[in-house]
Amino acid sequence: MPLLTPGFTLPRGCSVFTIGSCFARNIEIALRDRGLRIPTLDLQFPPNELMEGTGLRAGILNKYTPFSMLNEVEQLAREDDGGRFLIEVGEDAWWDGQLHSHEPVTRERGLQRRRRIRRLYADAVAESAVVIVTLGLIEAWWDEAEQLYLNDTVPRSVVERHPGRFFFEQLSMDKTVDAVMRLVAALHALNPAQKMLLTVSPVPFQRSFSGSDAMVANSYSKAALRVAAELATRSFDHVDYFPSYETVTLSDRALSWEDDLVHVRSEMIELNVERMIAAYMPDADA
Repeated sequence: MPLLTPGFTLPRGCSVFTIGSCFARNIEIALRDRGLRIPTLDLQFPPNELMEGTGLRAGILNKYTPFSMLNEVEQLAREDDGGRFLIEVGEDAWWDGQLHSHEPVTRERGLQRRRRIRRLYADAVAESAVVIVTLGLIEAWWDEAEQLYLNDTVPRSVVERHPGRFFFEQLSMDKTVDAVMRLVAALHALNPAQKMLLTVSPVPFQRSFSGSDAMVANSYSKAALRVAAELATRSFDHVDYFPSYETVTLSDRALSWEDDLVHVRSEMIELNVERMIAAYMPDADA
């Protein structure tokens, strides 16, 4: 349990906005159970729109790459209906490349869903006392037509339908740092009073598109994100780094991981949340 030195405190019952991967979804539930307001849990989509195997209905909001997180936040400063995030995959069938789902929807439904997500981000950024950003990975897909990075792996059928449009990229250290710095600055510009906790997801990926062994590629991915988080913490007074990554990965594997050695045990998530609340909400009930 690494030493915690909080740079700020939070009021009891405050709103907490969470952006990030599946580890962020686990943190959301634990925080909600302790009386905190979690805006993302109010936005749940029909099961038929979720990625197969997604256990949490808010899982469609999972964000993996820092650029995809940045896309959602930067959109708030533009008059943008989110249509450029939708990619045609069939007759009135559209895939949203910024969500964690490969299930196509009609364009009307895709734009309706985009409006709801934009409203969620706008309200949550404006109202939340703190935003917790959980950085996930740096293996990204580039959409040449729209000139933006996607959130998830592009399905093979979509690649075949749009040859020459999508390209894999293992983000460089410079691009990773740039994306995280821009994300922190963009959120702060929208709500200067908001505090931020930066974390790195301990959850590894099991396959890599880089050509490297997945374990090696995962080590580079987490190292790059950890450095970016460190630099952002040193550069912005309102940002703290919370060491959930270190707590999980440096502990006994039998205590940290489920049997698949990929997903974090609920007891370990509870430990991290308890330490977070004790450190940042010292007036909270035990």
